[in-house]
Amino acid sequence: MSRTLCDLCGLHTRLCVCDACLPVANQTAITILQHPSEVGRAKGTVRVLAQCLQSCRICIGESPVELARGGVDTDSLGSGVGLLFPGPDSRPLESAPPSDIKHWIVLDGTWRKAAKLVHLNPALKTLPSYHLVAPPPSRYIIRKAPGPGYLATAEAVAHLLATMEPGLDTTPIDHAMKVLVQRLLAQVPASLRHRYGSREEG
Repeated sequence: MSRTLCDLCGLHTRLCVCDACLPVANQTAITILQHPSEVGRAKGTVRVLAQCLQSCRICIGESPVELARGGVDTDSLGSGVGLLFPGPDSRPLESAPPSDIKHWIVLDGTWRKAAKLVHLNPALKTLPSYHLVAPPPSRYIIRKAPGPGYLATAEAVAHLLATMEPGLDTTPIDHAMKVLVQRLLAQVPASLRHRYGSREEG
């Protein structure tokens, strides 16, 4: 049986959500450092950001050399760059959004692999880092989260942008994420869908 793939995201048209992605005119630059294991995953949400955001760059790699090959030299990020990643020295984003940060680095991978990205790229530890204090509940039920308060990458970026640019309309990301969940759930046997709850309907 032939497979119909999307020219933009490379996924089967049954799983593609490019048609559901509308533009978000963000002024805050977003760079996604994506762990190689996330590339091509049907459940990955970075493809939503790639299609929706006006200013978004995706760099695939794990080590500084791999990331540099992808166009991001972690040793030369410069000033005005922040890291969205919880750590011992990270600050709560919502309490006092930093006006001096115009470019955000966001990590895409499982919690363990995102932590490994930071470990392998010491320069990331020198960036001012922030964590989300009061994120909205995740509706990305198709993929198990490590615990309460965790968001999919696209959800985290949407919340980050809404915090940094209060007047920015990020609902296109929310809409695309809802469509993504619906299309992924459609591939799950009906007898098993109850395992994923019903938050996607909200």
